[in-house]
Amino acid sequence: MAVILGLASSHDASACVFVDGVLAAAVSRERVTRVKNDGFRLPHEALEHALGVAGVARRDIDGVAMMHSFFPEKFFRRESLAKEIEARLVRARRRLRGAPERQLNVNDLLKRALRNGYDIVPYFRRERFLAALGLRPGARARFYDHHATHAIAAAWYSGYDDCAVLTIDGVGELNIFHTAGTWAGGRLERIEHSDQLGASPGESYEAITEAMGFIPLRHEGKVLGLAAHGEPRKLYAEFGRALRLAPSRRTFESDFVGRADAYAAREAYLERLVRAHPREDAAAAAQAVFEDALTALARDLLARTGKRRLAVNGGVFANVRLNQPLAALPELERLFVFPAMSDTGNSVGAALLLAGEMEPRERRTQAQLRDVYWGSGFDEAACARALERAGLAFERLAEEALLARAADAIHAGRVLGWFQGRMEFGPRALGNRSMLARPTEAGINRTLNARLARTEFMPFAPSVLAEHAAAIFENAAKSADCLPFMTITCDVRPEWRARIPAVVHVDGTARPQTVARDTNALYWRLIEAYRARSGIPLVLNTSFNVHEEPIVCFPQNAVQALAEDRIDCLALGALWAERRAF
Repeated sequence: MAVILGLASSHDASACVFVDGVLAAAVSRERVTRVKNDGFRLPHEALEHALGVAGVARRDIDGVAMMHSFFPEKFFRRESLAKEIEARLVRARRRLRGAPERQLNVNDLLKRALRNGYDIVPYFRRERFLAALGLRPGARARFYDHHATHAIAAAWYSGYDDCAVLTIDGVGELNIFHTAGTWAGGRLERIEHSDQLGASPGESYEAITEAMGFIPLRHEGKVLGLAAHGEPRKLYAEFGRALRLAPSRRTFESDFVGRADAYAAREAYLERLVRAHPREDAAAAAQAVFEDALTALARDLLARTGKRRLAVNGGVFANVRLNQPLAALPELERLFVFPAMSDTGNSVGAALLLAGEMEPRERRTQAQLRDVYWGSGFDEAACARALERAGLAFERLAEEALLARAADAIHAGRVLGWFQGRMEFGPRALGNRSMLARPTEAGINRTLNARLARTEFMPFAPSVLAEHAAAIFENAAKSADCLPFMTITCDVRPEWRARIPAVVHVDGTARPQTVARDTNALYWRLIEAYRARSGIPLVLNTSFNVHEEPIVCFPQNAVQALAEDRIDCLALGALWAERRAF
């Protein structure tokens, strides 16, 4: 049995465990610590949690995979390499005088060493690192390129045997923020990459998020939500100064590329621009520029490679509205977005790369991703203890009774907490850690967001029976590989918009999740039970959390939501609870 541990320790740290080439567990650190976007250090809590889910011990681990960009600095020999980097730091400070302090951290020094061909791995205190994690001395420890981990996760889990691969985010090591390549015959080839300071689409969107008073790397979705309320053409040219496709059509540029202070100058420009105009119009223009530049880049890649399928990964593809015009490209047959597209998914990509080294090629079988229920599940005893400790009355229901009770509650206009099976990996709640409601109530956007302490303009998403999706949403066939993971928006057919107003955004789009009976049978049966009562084959699905908290992980997190009146009733496994006594 080969056991591989993958670690990501960026702004959203995570750990995953592969057993004999199969992903047995993956969990973001934030779900365990209950601190939103908990990262930038080794994810010990996520590691322990993932091992427990996978049912393996630390001594069983044969290899651990990480990224260069988050090198564990305290396990790094400082002798001769330290002197080399110190000299480079002095030179860098001279060149970057006046640049933001973020340019001068330890990770940046390591990136500079890599850029100049200096091999840092021999200076890694491997045995000390393995001992600190409680791993056996003979275990392998490997470091991989940030964007290579994005690329392999997208290509491998797409299930495509031949496709173009695109990765775009804020920035990885060596200042790379974009790579393009191909996947064929089980081999990933990088064709090109972008590293121009002041041209990263991800960093541009982060700067806009911050200028609007939101938290970058967390609230980009709020900018997207606002964009539908504004007029994109008013400020399109102004935002185009900060991001556009380069004449080569193979990378991006801005008016600030080539300046020593490119990052800071573009950030200052965007802040002035956002603050001088209504934020809805600013968001709309920024989103339009973003979509046009990235879609044109993808279109050029497809034309040059002759590929008809595209697999993408990286933080910018959390922007579900961007993914809609990508899927609609006439030359594209199928699009796949890796569901954990932020850096939290890099643990999976790193482990895949190490598995490629350790596993015999003939034993590795690629298959299309069907679900991401890779987290923890809890037995009935644990659920009962959580309810008892909160002093809440509950009853155990047989499955048919549970489904009937839940469907009746949704149909009656109540908000249901649905805590079932194994937790999802990635940013979306996909029917195992979800809050559910009927989609027919137009005012629920205001009332439910208020209960959850969320921004009122953020839309809710529908979970729809897979067999009914094409009748309700435009372009469902070309988006089919994205829809199970809620990674794309679709236009809602006009005849359905008035029937399901709670899940239709002001621009007529929705972010649907298709639910297949053979992937999540219990959730499918719940939606089917609601359809039998209402004639509508979908429910409103929002993540089971309040604003600024991670999605619930433990039964007590779900019980707390009931106690705080965030929800009206709770299905905690087979246990049913309400705030009132039975």
